[in-house]
This record gives sequence, C-alpha cells and structure tokens, in this order.
Amino acid sequence: MRTSGGGIGLVVTRPGETVRGECLDLVRITSPARTLVDCGLQYPFASVLAMYDSALRRGLVVREEIIAVCDGLSVDCGPVFRLLHYANPLSENGGESRCRAVIIEAGFVVPDLQQVFVDPHHTGNLYRVDFAWRLHDGRIVVLEYDGMAKYVDPSMTKGRDVRGVVHAERMREAVLQRAGVTTVLRTNASEVRRRDPLIRQLEDAGVPRARAHCWLGG
Repeated sequence: MRTSGGGIGLVVTRPGETVRGECLDLVRITSPARTLVDCGLQYPFASVLAMYDSALRRGLVVREEIIAVCDGLSVDCGPVFRLLHYANPLSENGGESRCRAVIIEAGFVVPDLQQVFVDPHHTGNLYRVDFAWRLHDGRIVVLEYDGMAKYVDPSMTKGRDVRGVVHAERMREAVLQRAGVTTVLRTNASEVRRRDPLIRQLEDAGVPRARAHCWLGG
C-alpha cells in the first residue's frame, strides 16, 4: 500500500497464495483493499479501525473492493466484516477512530459523528462535535476528543495560549448546552489508551450499552 511519504506497505501472504498488486520501485505492493484485509486479519480491531476510516475518508477504497478481496480468500474474514460494519469516513483522525473503537468494544451504543449544533442566540454560529448520543429520555450527551495539537499547534490555537484555549472550550460548552446538549464530556489519548477512565465517564453520563453487537458476518 502506498503511503503519503512514498513508503512501502507490508505484503502478507499465506502458503500457496498468489497476491495481486502493483509495483513501486520494482517492489510488489498490495492494493489498498488487500492491505486493509490483511491488517484486519492480523491486528486487533481497535488498532485497525482508524485505517479503515481513513481509507474510506480519503477515497482510497470502497467497501465492495474489500468484500471482493475476502470473497477470494479461503479464510474466515469475520474480523474484516466487523471493521467494515463500524468503519465511518466521518471520523477525522486516528485518535477519534481509536476512541470510537474503545467505545464499541466496551459495548456502548455507537455514537453519531460530527453532529452540528446551532447556537440559539446566534443562529449563524454552528458547532460540530466529535461524538453525540441522543438518548431515549431526551438527553443529549456529547464527547469531545482532545488531541494535544489543539493546545500547541498554531494553526489550531489561533494565537492563544493554553489558558485561552481552555477558556474557549468553556465558552463552547456553554453554547452547546444552550443548544440542548445535556452533558459535555472530554477525553484524550491517555484515557483512551487506559480505557477505564473513558468507560467510567460514559457510564456516569448514562450512555447506554448496546443490546447486541450486530455486524456483517454474525
């Protein structure tokens, strides 16, 4: 699989198997679809979901191409079908994808991504959130994934120091609450990696567990 830096992806083959691909600098590489299938079969769900999200978002592959690769293999592609079921091109970065994978594996209802809320005081102001749950009792729970870039990347801080960024977060939360959001949660890479802090937040906020994990393949 070709990367943005011109690197070479790993080709994984099985005994007696012929892999179709392309050549890059005289090295045979697999197609994006085949690479995603191989990674889906080799690595944990939480480690691979970001690859599927990114490939779909960037238009490197369509789901049918991945299914076609699976149809040509004599192995159980259940893990790949599960990834296809949950993959979402609306996920904007790997951190958000990893966070969503933990949410899914912990059994919570899958959130809506990139939902937009309108400031009722200024209807021209739109606020997009990373994850949102609209609960049966009318409550709306929002989860924001905070990467370190938002505190240190000049293109994201807009000239503000950390205190200014935190103040902007509080103002944003106030607007979301005016727009009907009941609870605003925040998480980060450390909490996602440890899992328990994120899971406790969701439990305390009343985010429901899914009744069953339904995905292609059973």
